Amino acid sequence: MANKYECQDMFSHEVIAMFDTYDEADNFMDAAYDQPDWWTVPAMTIAEVTDDEQ
Repeated sequence: MANKYECQDMFSHEVIAMFDTYDEADNFMDAAYDQPDWWTVPAMTIAEVTDDEQ
């Protein structure tokens, strides 16, 4: 059983991206909000999920 981290839309909870570590997910969000058109990036949250397939 391994943990994964999803960047999800804060309101619809749609998965935007999935990562193996929290740091990767956090770096993704930081990079997204550093873009010149940051206001077009949806509000995101990081959710820890469990991969039950292992």
